[in-house]
Amino acid sequence: MAVELLHSRRVYDGKVVNLRVDSLRSESGRRYDAEVVEHAEAVAVIVRPRPSEMLLVRQYRHPLRREQWEVVAGGMNPGESPEEAALRELREETGYRGHRVERLWSAYTAPGFCEELLHVCVVHGYDIGDPQPDEGEEGIQLGIFSIDELWRKIRENELPDAKTQIAVLWALSARD
Repeated sequence: MAVELLHSRRVYDGKVVNLRVDSLRSESGRRYDAEVVEHAEAVAVIVRPRPSEMLLVRQYRHPLRREQWEVVAGGMNPGESPEEAALRELREETGYRGHRVERLWSAYTAPGFCEELLHVCVVHGYDIGDPQPDEGEEGIQLGIFSIDELWRKIRENELPDAKTQIAVLWALSARD
């Protein structure tokens, strides 16, 4: 389906996201507006201390108004590769120094309204150090969970973060 972009209007420029409204015309000639959230590419980092375990971080998520357990994740800086971003985020949030990181795949998180591309990575080996929290990341807790426990938490709606659910499903399929 061919859609023609008539014009774009910037509505908001923020620190984390920007918002624009694109005026479009469909093949049938119908005009409509599409709101687009612009967000930098991001990484989700899978850390498995053992093949049957995963490291998660618990942090406050203001849009949800609560803390929740998630895989290590964060935005990419300009010019940074997914692998570099994964190692940086891991160091900032946990203090862990990854030895090697592998990008598994990339996916759009919410393509109906957002252009964010999430790169899912796994860390192979690490050393433990002191966290270097970024703004808003103070007080992060670390937890090591069995993959079976995480799968139970998903089924019982106790682990509602989509990127973490996908990471757990990958870990279940990759178990030795």
